[in-house]
Amino acid sequence: MIITEGEITFEIPDHLTITKKDEVFYNPKMKTCRDISLAVIQAFINKYYKDKEIKIADALSGTGIRGLRYAKELNARVKVFLNDINPNAYRKILQNAKLNDISNIEVSNEDANTFLSRHFRFFDIVDIDPFGSPSPYIDQAIRSLKTKNALLCLTATDTSALCGRAKKSCLRKYLAVPLRSKDCHEFALRILAGYAMRMATKYELFLKPIFCHATDHYVRVYLITDRGAKKADKTFKMLGYVKDYDGIKEVRNYGGEGFSGPLYIGNLYDSDIAKEALEIAEKRGFEKRVLKILKLIYDESKLGQIGCYDIHQISKVLKTSPPPMSEIISTLENNGFYATIAHYNPKGIKTNASLKDVIEIILKYNSKIKI
Repeated sequence: MIITEGEITFEIPDHLTITKKDEVFYNPKMKTCRDISLAVIQAFINKYYKDKEIKIADALSGTGIRGLRYAKELNARVKVFLNDINPNAYRKILQNAKLNDISNIEVSNEDANTFLSRHFRFFDIVDIDPFGSPSPYIDQAIRSLKTKNALLCLTATDTSALCGRAKKSCLRKYLAVPLRSKDCHEFALRILAGYAMRMATKYELFLKPIFCHATDHYVRVYLITDRGAKKADKTFKMLGYVKDYDGIKEVRNYGGEGFSGPLYIGNLYDSDIAKEALEIAEKRGFEKRVLKILKLIYDESKLGQIGCYDIHQISKVLKTSPPPMSEIISTLENNGFYATIAHYNPKGIKTNASLKDVIEIILKYNSKIKI
């Protein structure tokens, strides 16, 4: 079967189950993720790698669609190293590269960790996009990155673990207790980012998140490298624990009964990267859904708030009806606050207003309705 995604025309198996049983793995639902990746990585390149050749690793390539799109669509001098342990995938990547007349690539057929370990301190960008958890590959991915201004991109589809439905699985894979709450997807991002940051410290490296999103069935984080023991030590000041009390979050630097973590408690975004990624996606005519996600994330990046105010959850506690989201946001803005809908929760609001301010708006709106 021949299909087109972005600027790439490629061949996939005729019958897809979107499981590991497929001859070669390809998930069409991840197109949004790949579009966002192109915008974010292009923004990263524009900021850190102008007029330089960039080496990119796609360590778990499948059909090769992600890596081949990087090779063809990124506006930069790039060489993409695509790898997959499946010999059928290896052959399919070569076939798809030939179909698109792409030559700025190198293709290998080996275990992802073996591939990464062969390229110590070699890559400017490493993308780990597995079926399930990226945890088994994070250590070697970090070792394969350059130690200054390199980018680690991680996708995790094991959201049952990261979002708290499979607590023991999260403990095994990420050495953290997950938070099961209305905004568990944000805390899934924070657990994944925090885990990667902790793994980097033993190499005297500091990883800092510059962009993250939780979409559909997966979460994805982008972290930039910096080197030095003192910088690596900053990691531990950025880790903490969170407890949820019916939508109210308590954040602290040590654990305890009922607390989740350790997880990253800093800002998940570089606002400049978020803004430029949105502009790039607009110029390239990406689909409306991609633009909507990027716009919400850019709006979130200005706040750095941990979690969000879930209006339906708060209204339930108050035993009243939730006002329209647009009404709450416009009222907050009219009162001089900044507010936006959380990209991962259409019922959640991120704002620099206090919970008290939000509650007052909910109660005042409903009192007017009753009158």
